[in-house]
Amino acid sequence: MTQIVETSWESLAKHGEELCGDCVKITTTPDSFTAVLSDGLGSGVKANILATLSAQIASSMFEQGARVEDVMATLAETLPECQVRKLAYATLTMLKVYRGHEAYLVEYDNPPLVLIRDGEIAEIARTEREIGGRKVKEAHFKLREGDYMVMFSDGYVHAGVGGLYRLGWGWKNIAVSVRRWVQTGGDAHGLTRALSRTCAKLYDGKPGDDATVVGMRVRRAVTATVLTGPPSDKARDVEAVEKLMSGEGVKVICGGTTAQIAARVLGKELKVEWVPPSKRQGRPSRKTGTPPTATLEGVDLVTEGILTLGQTVELLEQCQTVHDLPPDSDAATRLARILLSADRIKLLVGMALNPNQVADLIRGEPMRMVYVKDLLRVLEERQKDVVLEKI
Repeated sequence: MTQIVETSWESLAKHGEELCGDCVKITTTPDSFTAVLSDGLGSGVKANILATLSAQIASSMFEQGARVEDVMATLAETLPECQVRKLAYATLTMLKVYRGHEAYLVEYDNPPLVLIRDGEIAEIARTEREIGGRKVKEAHFKLREGDYMVMFSDGYVHAGVGGLYRLGWGWKNIAVSVRRWVQTGGDAHGLTRALSRTCAKLYDGKPGDDATVVGMRVRRAVTATVLTGPPSDKARDVEAVEKLMSGEGVKVICGGTTAQIAARVLGKELKVEWVPPSKRQGRPSRKTGTPPTATLEGVDLVTEGILTLGQTVELLEQCQTVHDLPPDSDAATRLARILLSADRIKLLVGMALNPNQVADLIRGEPMRMVYVKDLLRVLEERQKDVVLEKI
């Protein structure tokens, strides 16, 4: 079973400061997931710089397989120590997950990571050792589907001090809040948003410290396969459709001619779902107009080609997660929702040239490749694992 770590994070800057003194660095590859949270000493610009440098250095080194001793030594050599209070440059929490299952945790001066498993607060066996005069905690553990994890800076622990919580929200109360929320079965975005709202309320809207939370959920990976454009050789029509139908997860066809080829190969009826713009759900159609969708048995979404791809790219450039999309049901929004919900995406791109399209003849490749390349860029920027195959 392929599983991944879904993640989301939010930061609250200390009241009166424009920049948050915490930094989060998330890195994903086909084989690993790495989350780093660093809390810079103090607040404001200086703290932000220290936290950012710490997170970037740690993330890069851990991704390259460096030992924790090397990471801590590099941070100590690169960043300063407060000469007055003799405190470290920045705190650090790093979680690296291999292939969705094997987790390695490093904690230095940050609140402990919270793990919720089977609806309960789970204990993580940590070992402590001193590295360069600093006490670092480490843990190795296996993740299961349905696990939730939360890492946060000490601004969360101190939230509500002197108010609702005399000594602050505290780790235990935060863990209990996470455990209760997990019962909703929501995603990492919902968890992070709920914790951030509660933290802001405890500070009465005026955080007394930088406060950052990283919410994570372990779930099965979501895959999508998209076929767009006729193959370069008509003899490969069957091959192209078979690649789509044998693909995992959600199946999408972008392109009228492509859809007709699929219908012929599959021996199924292609039905166009034309709905007048005034009767479509959600917001009005985009300025350029949104082409209708179609239905084809065995395929989850069938849309027009180039225009829909272009509109989808525009949507993705404005949105980071599926939660940012408008509640529309037009072709571009539906395609964007599928792509943002997927972790792994395979793009099957037919390379047939349109003899009536001058741009195709001049470029030597189909015009749709311009949009496909833009689509590939925005998806990779959002940490999606994308494979492009030309047919």
